[in-house]
Amino acid sequence: MKIGITGTHCTGKTSLAHALMGTLKERGYNAGITREFVRECPIPAGTEGRNSPTAQAWIIGRQLIEEIEAANSYEMVICDRTVIDNYAYFLWTLRTGMKADPAIVQTVQDILKNWAHSYDYLFKLPIATPLRPDGFRSTDPGWQREINSLIDQIIAERKLQINKIALAPNSQRVAEILKILKLE
Repeated sequence: MKIGITGTHCTGKTSLAHALMGTLKERGYNAGITREFVRECPIPAGTEGRNSPTAQAWIIGRQLIEEIEAANSYEMVICDRTVIDNYAYFLWTLRTGMKADPAIVQTVQDILKNWAHSYDYLFKLPIATPLRPDGFRSTDPGWQREINSLIDQIIAERKLQINKIALAPNSQRVAEILKILKLE
């Protein structure tokens, strides 16, 4: 089973993914998580001012690798980020006029087309907490909202079935997810 947790930056994806994995492991499931690796990108990424189609293509490619590797090791894979939110950042770079190699654009579009439906369950997190400087991610709430809107647009265009998870402590969010997964 592959569970995707999607949303714009700073919505609590990583902490929720870890809480869910911990609960599943406590219940005896062979569960694992895909790492958040954007900070490892060798090409500048992470903010609206430090970004490019090439960086986002690298991130999407790495997302695929992480998901494939995790699926080989775990029965239940929790994806901290998905190709959907990664594609939203890629799309944003193109919409702002950044130039991209046409082969990269086509490859990334093909990945979205062929991979977005690979998640057994998708959970979308809302913008919830104030952005806090962490020395890497953007603290511009306008950009956060813009990426969130692009994610919603991709979900609608691809007719993806998502479950929206309300703002709540992670223990409540995990309980809600377990009900949806029919594992309560």
